[in-house]
Amino acid sequence: MPHAEFFTRFGLFAVKGFLDPGLCRSLLEEARLASGTPATVGTERGGTYVVDESVRKTKWANVSAETVSLVAGRLLTLKPELDRYFNVTLTDCQVPQFLVYRQGDFFQAHRDSRHDPEAAERSKERQVATVIFLNEEAEEPGPDWYGGGSLTFYGLMGDPRTEGLGFPLVGETGLLIAFRPDLLHEVTPVTHGERYTVVSWFR
Repeated sequence: MPHAEFFTRFGLFAVKGFLDPGLCRSLLEEARLASGTPATVGTERGGTYVVDESVRKTKWANVSAETVSLVAGRLLTLKPELDRYFNVTLTDCQVPQFLVYRQGDFFQAHRDSRHDPEAAERSKERQVATVIFLNEEAEEPGPDWYGGGSLTFYGLMGDPRTEGLGFPLVGETGLLIAFRPDLLHEVTPVTHGERYTVVSWFR
């Protein structure tokens, strides 16, 4: 499967080691021990968000406000680079979400932003999506690894004939990947272990 460098050829932004292994381990442990809330998905009408585990099955970990603030601060250090890379003028980022995908969890192919009149405001204001991996993907089971759960991108070729062709990214501890929120992507079902990520959107 392709690593992060492959995706930068198609306009995605990547930083290996954005968070160091020690911090990733600390954040992972806090998320592992925190209470969880089923993650929501935006509805087609009314701009509301609901739990629909036929579309998205994962948990938001309720980590401390201090932890959320720490990661948000780290993300904001990237703003000048993201401004230049995506040719946008960003202000800040939405509250980071700590996500736990356990065996069988997934998120069907979707886009992170909508701009129709009925879309929720937080969806319409998103300009750049970010995902930080707190642990890594591996074929064999291990104490802090996971299998499956691949962040898979579609439409990278810009050719209608390849719209259904997905490219899965290999998750690596500390890796940050950023992309336009209207890019179609999914998280495939986790086959073993637990997948820990932090997601946020710059506006």
